[in-house]
Amino acid sequence: MKPNIVFITSDQQRRDSLGIYGCRYVSTPNLDRLGSQATVYEHCYCNAPVCTPSRACMMTGKTMPGHGVYNLFDILPENEKMLPYYLREQGYETALVGKLHVSGTEYEVNKRNPGDGFDIYDLAHEPSVYTEAPYNAYARWLLENYPDEWRAIRAQGRKRKHRSAETHFSTWVSQRSAEVIRNRDKSKPLYLQVGYFDPHNPYDHYPLESEQLLHPEYYPEVIPDDVSAMPEALQLEAHYHCPATLGATGDTNRKIRTGYFAGVSFLDQQIEKIFQALKDEGIFDNTLIIYTSDHGDMLGDHGLYSKGAMFYEQGVNVPLIVKFPHQTQGCRSEDLVMLEDMFSTIYTAAGGDASFRPESLPLQGEKKHEFAMTEYRGCGKFDLMGFPHILHATMIRTAEWKLNLYHDTCDGQLFHLTEDPQEKNNLYHDPACAGKIMELMQMYLRYDTERDYNYNAERGGRSGIPGFAKAICEIKL
Repeated sequence: MKPNIVFITSDQQRRDSLGIYGCRYVSTPNLDRLGSQATVYEHCYCNAPVCTPSRACMMTGKTMPGHGVYNLFDILPENEKMLPYYLREQGYETALVGKLHVSGTEYEVNKRNPGDGFDIYDLAHEPSVYTEAPYNAYARWLLENYPDEWRAIRAQGRKRKHRSAETHFSTWVSQRSAEVIRNRDKSKPLYLQVGYFDPHNPYDHYPLESEQLLHPEYYPEVIPDDVSAMPEALQLEAHYHCPATLGATGDTNRKIRTGYFAGVSFLDQQIEKIFQALKDEGIFDNTLIIYTSDHGDMLGDHGLYSKGAMFYEQGVNVPLIVKFPHQTQGCRSEDLVMLEDMFSTIYTAAGGDASFRPESLPLQGEKKHEFAMTEYRGCGKFDLMGFPHILHATMIRTAEWKLNLYHDTCDGQLFHLTEDPQEKNNLYHDPACAGKIMELMQMYLRYDTERDYNYNAERGGRSGIPGFAKAICEIKL
């Protein structure tokens, strides 16, 4: 029988925020336990360091030029079919609980994408907004069970601090997901997509008691850096994207970090309900479980906050834990992985052809990425208003090196990750590294040229070979 599939995404979670990745400040026993019997990937990179394009890559198996979602709140074209659409063709019952965010929020809370492919559609974008929108299953749950909390959120929005554990978004996502598992159509395999909002900012909506899950003696100190010494484009991005927290230190930074890691710990506490439901139903072993996130969060490291064209590991390297069906022995992988690979990994496990999305490499396959790439093409427009600045930038990351190109200003960063894992020594202007920069740029240009041709060569249509050219085409070289 085909395996069940549970695909879990957190929001804005950096790789080093779980115990399985060495973080001793948090308490994440459930995800750590999952990792102990799964494959833990050390180098999984987001396609884009902002939500919407990164999530669109996971759901389509395409990179940004393929699906056309470049900005934070762009709308996935309605002719694009998502992963669940194809899984339904493979005989799966498909369900969504929580966040999707492959399109702008105004679009998603009011309208479904025709190609989303979900049989069960319990979408909720986030805990604090759109309380009366047609597609806000969390708000409906609150209204039915905790009307006072619903009214408080409606009145206060994101100013509603420290939600109670019983009414929290992560609690609802976990409980509802467990219900879907228990009430599934047992004549079909199940695809369940679970979308948490934690540990996304604002960092103060976690239940206060979650702070007790943290281990203060292991508080992760900030990696310092001078933002003013960074490339001009990165300074602009920092000022536009997070002006209120830029350079924050001391108590302000500690408060942000405490909230972030408390959110991670609370999420882990709640996710146990999903794993327990799978075990109670006797299907845990024959379930492909994937846990990952759409991008990271700088949290003050290198003097930067939040997300955007900040290609340090904290912003682009995300957790990836994959328990393949019947896997019981844990292992770790050094393979370079892209979030677009989630599409083919799941589609292949469901019985689909791995070549269906050539850019997306199934983790079960032998073919691996030569390099990982994160692309940022600005957050300059979305379906509510517009950000004041658009920046184009690209990261190319091999096993040893990382090259960050800021296309608007023709500047960049080059880090030798083996010798400089904290990315403190920018070698971009070192004459001795000019050859390495050229090598990495050629690698990127070769890939980008092939990608452009694959996506666009057919757009103008093809005609037959003209008669006068047939003889030439028949020449044997």
